[in-house]
Amino acid sequence: MLSEDHIENEPVIAPRPLSRLTYKIMGINIVTIAVLAMSFSYIAQTRENLISNEIENFGTEARIYSVILNKAMRENNADIQKTGQILSELNIHADQQVSLYSQDGNRIVTNGQIPERKIYTEIHDKNLNAATRLLAITESWVSVNFKLPQFPGAEKAFSQDTPKFEQTVNGLNIAAWSAPDGGLILTAHTNLADNHHKIGSLQLVRRDMQIEDSFANTRLDVFRFALISLVMTISFSLYLAGLIGHPLRNLATAAAAFRLSRGRDIQIPDLSDRNDEIGELSQAMREMTEALRNRLKAIEQFAADVAHELKNPISSMKSAIETFPKVKNDTDRAGLLSIIQHDLQRMDRLISDISQASRLDAELSRDVLEPVDLRQILDSLISLKSDPHARREGERQGTIKRAGFESPVIVLGQSGRLAQVFDNLISNALSFSKENGTVLVKMEANADRTKITIEDDGPGIPENRLEKIFDRFYSERPISESFGMHSGLGLSIAKQIIESHGGLIHAENRRDDAGKVIGARFIVRLRSPVS
Repeated sequence: MLSEDHIENEPVIAPRPLSRLTYKIMGINIVTIAVLAMSFSYIAQTRENLISNEIENFGTEARIYSVILNKAMRENNADIQKTGQILSELNIHADQQVSLYSQDGNRIVTNGQIPERKIYTEIHDKNLNAATRLLAITESWVSVNFKLPQFPGAEKAFSQDTPKFEQTVNGLNIAAWSAPDGGLILTAHTNLADNHHKIGSLQLVRRDMQIEDSFANTRLDVFRFALISLVMTISFSLYLAGLIGHPLRNLATAAAAFRLSRGRDIQIPDLSDRNDEIGELSQAMREMTEALRNRLKAIEQFAADVAHELKNPISSMKSAIETFPKVKNDTDRAGLLSIIQHDLQRMDRLISDISQASRLDAELSRDVLEPVDLRQILDSLISLKSDPHARREGERQGTIKRAGFESPVIVLGQSGRLAQVFDNLISNALSFSKENGTVLVKMEANADRTKITIEDDGPGIPENRLEKIFDRFYSERPISESFGMHSGLGLSIAKQIIESHGGLIHAENRRDDAGKVIGARFIVRLRSPVS
């Protein structure tokens, strides 16, 4: 039996502005993105710092060369050739090239050679085997790329028309370039003078392998960051697959098994302890399958009840028909024909009620609930039942009283269905009341629900039948009423309609102060629109 708090406690999945599952997915992806963002920020800042520091160091070194050669020219009476001889004897770094030019721009001497990275030559050397070239290509992925103007060669690098990334350090013009293989090349140019008179120029070119290696190591660190991010992403994806995908697949598998087995012995996994949307889905599916299972049982029981109820009048008719040829007395034959006619009427009534009951679920699912005035519905029914000429067979003469009808009472429902329920309840009350007895219809409305009570002054209901009277085909009729006048579906249909409205119905006995049963009372509770 439904509790009185059923209306307030009906389970509802509360909406969430942002779900827990969304927080989990967002958090996991943000962590991975943050790791990559940190690595890119790190490499960009490192590249700028490396270039700035190297230009400053290179400017200092070029200034030293300028001081040495200016001193040599003063000692050799500004002889550019002797100065070139001194330059050729200097111990130049392996990654540098120093050139001395005359006043008219002719190159006097060059000391050193611009190196080229080994991986660059290996990539383009078709004589090497594929494994060596593949290793070189892999190494080039983490090699430096400074994204500077392309180095045009030592001769053109100092042309005024050549675009360059140039800075001035200690009075020297220093330019930074990208090598053909993506590395860093620095160039510096300064004039040599005697008594402020230009007698030549000094040009320095450096392929800084150290900074390239440093930057390559930095990019390798970034590659490690990316690899870690990839591993994290894969791990988190597997975690998400276990967190979301696997439970959903288990639910889908269980649902398919439930469908194939027609609801027999298949349980939907209980994931309600997850406290997220999948847990809510699991709980909803469990409730749905339980409702389907109960519906299947109800259909089976209904079919068995229908067969039983139809078998009784059929058996009675069969017996009367078999007896009819043996009876010669006209009076007895008329009695047998009366029995057959009564059983046919009973079957017709049963089939009509069964047809209505079998369609009820589908019809209720299509009904649209809307605010209706319950006072108006009950007023119309009471007026109709108060007319002796409009009463049905079995309804006794009596008085129907009202209580709580002072103002409109709005409930959420379907007016036709509610009229069907209360027509049945008032009709039952009139059937069981004493002759010229009283039936009371009372309404009590509050903010969230309305209580309707229908009382009679009949013999009451056996205590062990207070719930059973709502079962299909159960009939507890007055002794004075002819057998077979009712199918026993009325209260069952009434309960089904009230519960489809989100309400409840139950029966109890009225008692006097001494505890004696003085009648029956049916109580219906319905939702108000605001609830």
